[in-house]
Amino acid sequence: MWVYNAFDDTIDDWSRQFAPEETGGLEMQRSKQTTYSITPGIRGNFGNAWNYEASFNYSRYQSVVRWPQIVNSKAIAFFLGEQLGVDEDSGYPIFNADPARLYTALTPAEYDSISADTVYRPYSWTSNLQATLTNGELFQLPAGPVGVAVVAEYGKQGYNLRPDPLALTDYYYSWKDSDGAGKRSHAAIGGEVRVPVLDFVTLTGAGRYDTFGFAGRDVGKFTYNGGVEVRPTSSLLLRAAYGTAFRAPDLHYVFTGPGNVQSSVDDYYLCAVEEPDEDIGDCSYSGTGVVVNRTGNRNLDAETGRTLTGGIVFSPSSRLHVSVDYFRVTLDNQVDDLSIDTLARTEADCSVLTAGGTPKLDPNSPTCQDAFARITRFASGGNAGQISSIRVNPINIARERTSGIDIAFRGSLPTGIGNFTLSLAHSHVFKHSFQQYPGDPFVDKLAVDSGYYLPRDKSNGSISYENEGFQLTFSGTRLGKLPNYDEDAFIKASYLFNATMQYDFTDHLRGSLTVRNLFDTNPVKDPTWSSYPYYNTSWFDSIGRSVFLQLTYKLGGSAL
Repeated sequence: MWVYNAFDDTIDDWSRQFAPEETGGLEMQRSKQTTYSITPGIRGNFGNAWNYEASFNYSRYQSVVRWPQIVNSKAIAFFLGEQLGVDEDSGYPIFNADPARLYTALTPAEYDSISADTVYRPYSWTSNLQATLTNGELFQLPAGPVGVAVVAEYGKQGYNLRPDPLALTDYYYSWKDSDGAGKRSHAAIGGEVRVPVLDFVTLTGAGRYDTFGFAGRDVGKFTYNGGVEVRPTSSLLLRAAYGTAFRAPDLHYVFTGPGNVQSSVDDYYLCAVEEPDEDIGDCSYSGTGVVVNRTGNRNLDAETGRTLTGGIVFSPSSRLHVSVDYFRVTLDNQVDDLSIDTLARTEADCSVLTAGGTPKLDPNSPTCQDAFARITRFASGGNAGQISSIRVNPINIARERTSGIDIAFRGSLPTGIGNFTLSLAHSHVFKHSFQQYPGDPFVDKLAVDSGYYLPRDKSNGSISYENEGFQLTFSGTRLGKLPNYDEDAFIKASYLFNATMQYDFTDHLRGSLTVRNLFDTNPVKDPTWSSYPYYNTSWFDSIGRSVFLQLTYKLGGSAL
């Protein structure tokens, strides 16, 4: 909240974080969750090889969530006092507030006097009726039996956030939440077939039609896939598949109500124009406070996609398995929330002139026009020219494409003291491009300056030992290099290791001890990440070494 402070004749925007000693302990979210589900069904067979199954499922989740929030009017009265009018030059409210008050520690009683618990009671539910019919030997071919399966589904689902009514107003400081409630219906019918054409060649195919009804609209599409498996020898498999996909937008993307939240964003435009020699983290307009206006989008289209895969599997024995697979995925109309950082970057790229005398992006392109329309700047006052608010909502991204290769190895070695197993997997992305609106150029999301923080490589591996109910596993993951915050270089790859020890006391009683982040590894240092918590929270967290002890007992039935 920007104010004119008559105490020292300044324009102030005070902010405050509270220590546990002030709040009477850690400010924690408390929740009570209840989930229940019921799935009655029948199954059976008829004829020589027909099997059927029909089931109905109803599930419901509900919770009560509460956490403390600062009450707007009480905080203003406590820290700033009574409003004395409106400043004619800046247009800001006038207060006479001693800055020492802001920095004086509160007692728990004082904190309680300006805070209150906000309480949410969200719930969601889903019901679905499904029937399947299968026949593994519909008829015989020289190479073997033809198998077929048919499925039909019908269901409904819905949700309601049921927020604190006061949270939908300006009652709480710097936060005006959004409501959300809606439901949809879904029906589908599909089938698949497996045909052994030759002794060493098998074809598979499937087709399915889905339709969703929501927000007064019906959205439906037919999708299909087909594949071929060629096994020239018993140890070698060649495989390839092509398929299409369809997905209706999530309910909350569609039915979210309007709401505001205080946030911060780097003003790339003003930094480039007024402080071009400063790194973005050192710019005066880095971390500018803004109001983010967000709402749902009832006009969202369904997502569609296409997938092409092909690979080879070598398995000379049951103890050795090696596979190499190529993948290419294209997503159309992908639903995604607009990023305020991306919008601010885009606005700058559409406005700031490069050495060639033109902006990086065409100002008349759909993406530039959209960014201009979503960003509002102060027209006058002490903050004239700075970003005041950014409007965001879910949108259908025109297209996203990625391709790469997956490599996997698994080998086991029996010995006189037990079995040892080594598993390794590596994924390498060749290309990952993104186009927000038709007519825009494609953005390379793997480039250091793309505005996206994505790795090109990810790997994981484990080695385990097993003997007479005892199992010990040591595993690790590697995340490839990522762009730093300033996007002028990459930070190094990171590694994380875990360990698990498990023992089966009986067929129905098992104990396990798991240590995550075994070596207490910190996130990779990025000196350019100048805002809290000073690392990329999309890929790293602050959780150090964690130890979990679990005891599992199964009542009756088969062994664990």
